[in-house]
Amino acid sequence: MTLLDRSIFKEMAIVFGIGLMVFTFVLLTNKILRLVELIVSKGVGIWTVVQLFLYILPYSLVVTIPMSVLLAVLATFTRLSADGEILILHGAGLSLTRVARPTILLGLLGTLATLAITIWILPFSNFAFKTLVFEMARRQAAVGIQEGIFNSPFDGLILYVERLNPKASRMEGVFLVDNRSPSEQRVIVAREGRFTSDPRNYRLGLELSQGSIHLTGKEGNGRYRLLTFTDYALTLDVSRALPPPGARMLGEQELTIAELRQRSADLRGRGQNYHPPLVEIHKKLAIPFSSLLFPLVAVPLGSRLKKGGRGISLVISVAFALGYYMLIVGGEGLGDRGRLPAALAMWLPNVLVGLAGTALFARAARVPAGLEGLPWMQRPAPRPQG
Repeated sequence: MTLLDRSIFKEMAIVFGIGLMVFTFVLLTNKILRLVELIVSKGVGIWTVVQLFLYILPYSLVVTIPMSVLLAVLATFTRLSADGEILILHGAGLSLTRVARPTILLGLLGTLATLAITIWILPFSNFAFKTLVFEMARRQAAVGIQEGIFNSPFDGLILYVERLNPKASRMEGVFLVDNRSPSEQRVIVAREGRFTSDPRNYRLGLELSQGSIHLTGKEGNGRYRLLTFTDYALTLDVSRALPPPGARMLGEQELTIAELRQRSADLRGRGQNYHPPLVEIHKKLAIPFSSLLFPLVAVPLGSRLKKGGRGISLVISVAFALGYYMLIVGGEGLGDRGRLPAALAMWLPNVLVGLAGTALFARAARVPAGLEGLPWMQRPAPRPQG
């Protein structure tokens, strides 16, 4: 790399780092607030929350790395154009293609990083996230309970709690509707309650005190019974509501490419919808390659912008990336239903970006803006023959 290449690449790298932090923070703001709530209100340990954050981070990086590449290239070339450096470089005989050479390296690095995340890191992080959530919910059932509203933590149960102490898994003012029995419905009102756990057997217990049980028949025969109790214990089987990691069916985002191919073949052999695993395979490959295509659009746009600086670059980057990911989501929906072939559904946005970028780049590189009248940019007049 020449001094010019290093200078342009360094400027792009700085903008890329800033953009990556900003985009990732904005994308994860809602999740960060929920994680903080787990620490403050639910009593979850800080290390557990840090693990949850690290597990959800790769999913956001798949989106924010290409966006940051787009922003870095667009902001850098907008600055070069606004300061007149593009004109100077053209005057020195350097074409736009030559000036844009460092963008290839940035796009390639972004593609390789995103590919590593989608192919290897993302399946592991998604599986680890769901496993940790299961273990956390199994150890501390009150994490998923909110006071003042009706909760449905398990099948057939509706739970209302006036006041909740998540750290101690204790509740006050408990109202419970139990519809698990096929013959009768139980409405339980208790002054206090707390959760207990049996991790080995995947069971939770709910111990209630100072309350009453109202039993009515579901057949509508008018039967009604009232029981009072000092202590009452319910057993909650969470193996169905929260199946252990080894027993539940893994989601497509938790599978590697080889496992996705195998699942698609199995579904096709059973006559079921086999398209979603194929769509996920092409999605894992198509999104990373957008980092190589975005500079094709960013370089000609940035070289033509004279005003606005990095502010207008940020707006254009967000708008362009939003349009791209809307195409990805739309194609994913059509591909999952079999309306479009999986490869076409996921690669069509890249094809459109590539065609648009090639056209813009060819037009921008044909006649440098502002240099049309310079004598060394004009073609020499043909010599008369003879």
